Amino acid sequence: MKKTVRMLTMTMVFTAMAMGITTAEAAVPGKASALEKMHMYFVHHNFGFARNFYRFHPGPHWDLMNATALHLTVAQIKQEKMLVTGMMQDTKQGVVALKNAYRKYREYAKQPNPSIRVLIHDVQAVGRAQAYLGYEMIPYHMKGYRLLDPAQQVIYHRLAHENWIRMMKMMHG
Repeated sequence: MKKTVRMLTMTMVFTAMAMGITTAEAAVPGKASALEKMHMYFVHHNFGFARNFYRFHPGPHWDLMNATALHLTVAQIKQEKMLVTGMMQDTKQGVVALKNAYRKYREYAKQPNPSIRVLIHDVQAVGRAQAYLGYEMIPYHMKGYRLLDPAQQVIYHRLAHENWIRMMKMMHG
């Protein structure tokens, strides 16, 4: 039961992450947890993942939330869960890498006479780390989709479209 609750919580957090909903919009009470802070950081550094990709391919976490409607098999559910776990780990690593790249750039830029070459290298490292957050979820979302058979894919597209419309109505009142 504890594992199921944890999985559901993580699924909800990653759904919000992908959608670009901030912690305040999600009405999470109290101080932000480490996971919530990671979520907010991801949302601000993912090159518009929600509007450009998530709306069409909501991913393995969403697939699990819609397992009954999609008629997922036990094997598909197991594979989707593995994708969610990998996606969570990669996102966390990506956030850490971006923060470290920014820290290194900021610290070196404070020097009285920093090397232009090093500064450019540091900025490029920040760009690569941010780009990673813009694309790291894509393989997981596509692999989750590709687990579905053609009949499930038809349902998926209908549900994903309905989901996006519902999300837009919630976000825009």
